[in-house]
Amino acid sequence: MRQKIYTLKDFDFKPHGVVKGAVQGLLTLPNNITVSIVGGGEMGRLYGDGVDTFEIAAWLTDTGDWIDLGHDDDILRYISKDKLPIILLDLSKK
Repeated sequence: MRQKIYTLKDFDFKPHGVVKGAVQGLLTLPNNITVSIVGGGEMGRLYGDGVDTFEIAAWLTDTGDWIDLGHDDDILRYISKDKLPIILLDLSKK
């Protein structure tokens, strides 16, 4: 079976719950990892503009345990929407 390639279009976007003018998109992968991408809003509060760049975090849906996304950090900053499918593919294989 061919691996699904996830993109920005697969996320359910809503206004961010804390940062005014920002967005948050959530996607739960088949392997039960939830991915959050956020951006926009008040300058300096989030690491992405919410249009072309995003801040990404992921956790195990059942336990809420955060997934280390690199360099001992649980978020990725200023990730371009073009790089998002690569990150999602990696997460879907965990």
